[in-house]
Amino acid sequence: MAAVECVQTEQENGELVFLWPEDRSRLRGETLDRFLAWAHDQGASRIDIETDRRVMLNIHGRVIRVTSEEMLASEVQASLSHMYRSESGLTTLRGGEPLDFGHRFWPDRRNNGKRYCFRVNASSSVIGPDNGISLVTRPIVEDPLRLAHQHVEPAIMQAIDAGDGFAIISGATGSGKTTLMGGITCWRLEDPSQHVNIFEGSAPTELLYDRVPRINATITQVEVGRDVKTFDAFIRAGMRREPTDIIVQEIRDPASMEAAIQAGISGHRVMASLHTNDCSATIRRAISLCPADQRDSLTIGFVENLRLLVNQRLLPSTDGRRTPIREFVPVTRKMRNALLDAPRDRWPSMVRDAVEREGQSFRFAIDKALREERISPETASRAMQGEQ
Repeated sequence: MAAVECVQTEQENGELVFLWPEDRSRLRGETLDRFLAWAHDQGASRIDIETDRRVMLNIHGRVIRVTSEEMLASEVQASLSHMYRSESGLTTLRGGEPLDFGHRFWPDRRNNGKRYCFRVNASSSVIGPDNGISLVTRPIVEDPLRLAHQHVEPAIMQAIDAGDGFAIISGATGSGKTTLMGGITCWRLEDPSQHVNIFEGSAPTELLYDRVPRINATITQVEVGRDVKTFDAFIRAGMRREPTDIIVQEIRDPASMEAAIQAGISGHRVMASLHTNDCSATIRRAISLCPADQRDSLTIGFVENLRLLVNQRLLPSTDGRRTPIREFVPVTRKMRNALLDAPRDRWPSMVRDAVEREGQSFRFAIDKALREERISPETASRAMQGEQ
């Protein structure tokens, strides 16, 4: 989909404004859904709705105002209740607990039209001297983006397809981890040579695969927090289903890390995401998530079954969108043995060296994207400065 053509106003601060067609309509019920569908169709990656604030979109890295009036407190509360499908959401926020949930609607179900899916994070917020509500809504692409459109390096696919064990896809929030994992899942479902049974857990569900052809493959998706209580419960349930692949959309806590390691040790292919900034930090984070009383045995089990580390970032691209760049290293038997023979505190630096020697660094990825004319020289220069 083409990037939205934003209109830059003549205001002194250079504010970007692109008013939605029903501006000044109150965002409640079906009107809210029409607005969300419009924002989704513009390519928005983030929709900010907050008490006493105008609504803002992030579109390919640009922050754009799309309403001319501030959101009333009652309007934001109604938006929350509509998406959460319960009045209890407001009570939860007032009790100091944020909400993370999904919102889906299907305007033209009769004609099998486009469906709209969103991930919503709601929290109380401070608005000057008063309290308000902040709703950050992130559109989810209904049809997962295939690997052919993600510039995925062949070495990554070779490592993922090599056999059982861990593939860790890491990066900051909004770096495209879920998109990459979704592309890999589509490949497994659509390739008749794969013969896979996939069990995926996420909180909330971000990608849907019911319209993806399944050739000699099955997939079961579970929403953690709704279908099962926790990620570790999801993983342990999955191990009883004889899956070939267990996909953990995010390892967040020691219990999840322990369960994921046990799944890898027991012969499953485990693909999981972590929030880190590079591959060496991913190793450090994995170690820290292992419960202290089991850290020695769990970290050994983790490294013995580790097959791939990937860290992804998104850069502004020459087509007005964003393009992925990746640091990665396939973890060979030689590298695993070297890690196991070294003290744990040396593992991050060893991974950093292996990225340079046996994988792909961000510097190389930036230069490659520049050569392919996916990014401008200015973007490449700024990105390189961050690697110094």
